[in-house]
Amino acid sequence: METDSAHFIPSLYKPSALLPIAKYRKELLYAVETHQVTILIGQTGSGKTTQLPQYLYQGGWCSDGKLIAITQPRRVAATSVAIRVAEEAGCQIGEEVGYSIRFEDVTSEKTKIKFLTDGLLLREALVDPLLSRYSIIMVDEAHERSLSSDILLGVLKKIRKKRPDLRIIVSSATLQAEDFLNFFVGADPDQQVAVNDGTIFYLGGRAFPVDIHYLEEPTEDYVERILKTVFDIHAQEDEGDILVFVTGREEIDHIVQEISERAATLPAKAPSLKPVPLFAGLPADEQMNVFEPAPENYRKVVVATNIAEASVTIDGIAYVIDCGYVKLRAYNPVTGIETLTATPVSRASATQRAGRAGRTKPGKCYRLYTEQGLSSARRRYRTRMPTIELGTDDTPAQGPRHRQHRSLRFLDLTSGRTCDESSGAAVFPWSA
Repeated sequence: METDSAHFIPSLYKPSALLPIAKYRKELLYAVETHQVTILIGQTGSGKTTQLPQYLYQGGWCSDGKLIAITQPRRVAATSVAIRVAEEAGCQIGEEVGYSIRFEDVTSEKTKIKFLTDGLLLREALVDPLLSRYSIIMVDEAHERSLSSDILLGVLKKIRKKRPDLRIIVSSATLQAEDFLNFFVGADPDQQVAVNDGTIFYLGGRAFPVDIHYLEEPTEDYVERILKTVFDIHAQEDEGDILVFVTGREEIDHIVQEISERAATLPAKAPSLKPVPLFAGLPADEQMNVFEPAPENYRKVVVATNIAEASVTIDGIAYVIDCGYVKLRAYNPVTGIETLTATPVSRASATQRAGRAGRTKPGKCYRLYTEQGLSSARRRYRTRMPTIELGTDDTPAQGPRHRQHRSLRFLDLTSGRTCDESSGAAVFPWSA
């Protein structure tokens, strides 16, 4: 990786030295060197995702030809973070820094830092069960607890017993650190003694402050309240783009259309609004439009699902509007149908959303619910693992694959304990 300062982009490189993580560089490298598992907790915007992989590369973790893998829960996060790190490192994307997502592999023989989705790393584990290509595997945004990330954590728990040289980093801004550490290195019934080879590392400080605003009374129509808040911000607040969190595509399309129509009624000489959608079903090239700066005399309004919660840094965002709801997948084993259900946002998710406003400048977050409503919300979402069952009481799942599942332990979020075979988790097709 080139280190000539002439190749760095000043607008990206200079803030990196000022991020909260910068002052912990030596301590972080020492923690990773001396512990097989590191649980990294740092506030949104502290630089975990973009800076730590570069520190590890510079620390010599790729000197023997191995790679550093950083998993992301979503494709847009993996691609955008990889591009940003490549720019900071002064190399072309696909060279020393690359990414790999479904249907797109932008890596080469020179690649040392690889960003990819957790599902894709699981696919690699089917071919290379010990993931021997990697010296360090960093599971980023572990609080999201997707099905792939939960299975990946279980796989990594098994791999670390066979590969003492592997280093595992689990990072998030809102994680139950002790529970995750106990999952990896706590007492294990399969071993004679408890293992104690992990540490929790806390990063202090946030890059920029964020002011939080709540409603005094709950709103009956949060979509209309979103539109009102957007235009209030546009009329009363200083420069800065707006990020709006809603639950799904229908709401996004409606809000984008309403903003466009109402913006046309603004005074001729007044700055206008440019709404931009962002959701998982959007083509990749259209997803990247959210990173383009707004035209002159325009304020950009990104209307997104929770895809924009984690690891996606959209330059210029100063205001966040949180509707207070999210759609989560739930599988009904009786009907065999997986559905998306709107649920109140968790406290962990609310913290992540607010943090989007403090990534590149001081910001404000407008939560369209009461402070009491947030305090009564669940701390974080439950794992999807226990909701996926292949058998019922009448037709239990049996056979060799079910026995394979029993040997794969995963984290029970509600208790912080490792779940046993009675949890009813899915059977994983290791030999499919």
